[in-house]
Amino acid sequence: MKNKLRLKRLNHTVFLSTVLLKIIVFTVVFTCLSSKAFAHGDLTKQILKKTEEISKSPNNFELYYQRGLLYQQHVEYSKAMEDYLKSQALGNTDSVLQYRIAELNYLSEDYYNALNSITDYLDIIPTDVKAKKLEAQILFHLKSYQESLSAYQYVMEHMEDIRPEDILEFTDIILAENNDNYAEAIETIEVGLDKLGSNTIALQLKKLEYLKESDDIEKALQQYDYFIVEYKRKEFWYYKKANYLVKQNRAEEANIALKQATIAIDQLDAKFKKMESIIELEDKIKHLENSLNN
Repeated sequence: MKNKLRLKRLNHTVFLSTVLLKIIVFTVVFTCLSSKAFAHGDLTKQILKKTEEISKSPNNFELYYQRGLLYQQHVEYSKAMEDYLKSQALGNTDSVLQYRIAELNYLSEDYYNALNSITDYLDIIPTDVKAKKLEAQILFHLKSYQESLSAYQYVMEHMEDIRPEDILEFTDIILAENNDNYAEAIETIEVGLDKLGSNTIALQLKKLEYLKESDDIEKALQQYDYFIVEYKRKEFWYYKKANYLVKQNRAEEANIALKQATIAIDQLDAKFKKMESIIELEDKIKHLENSLNN
């Protein structure tokens, strides 16, 4: 029963992480495209210009590849694939085209064709870290978790510009492959914190989540203390810690944490005390204190 509950929580966590990751990717892509629009003109105009060039040189495979990439950036995936395949048919044997086809299939959620394409690419350039990451992502969506884990392990060992979302994605795969393997997931978070800095908030939050999910109560409490020490708005973290202590049937410690939350609020500037979020927090503190003392 406990494993089923953990699996359910894991699926929910993976879903949220995937959503978060897509939001991050969308934000990065949107920002990049916006910058390009200012620097080089809007994508639609670029596509029209490239189409005009193609009309003058209809057998130039490089032009079809370039327009395909523009269509991909414009999220017109079917048109992008048409141009990539046309470029290929005209004699484009550049390995980067094979990678783009794999990437486009992945974005289109055609994971089986994406896997075939990235496999062909990796047969040529087996050490390409970006391609290994794409392979791992494809395998994850195909539920080939062990293979995905192996591919992403290579990424973790060789990626130079690792980001928090890469660490989080890897831990999702670790737990998908074995939903009780919180020890390795937390160890991966620690490696990420060493590489990216101890105050990387996304990793510290995920560490707290995994400690709670793994029922490591003492370390979870230490993690709450980390947030209390490191962040100015201590009142919220004292309350969160109290709430967690209540769930662990540690009422006396919960009461102490609630008193500390109240003290932290009292120490705020007057302008902060009038904020709606603080007023709501005070109500929650009182409600939790009443539930403990009745």
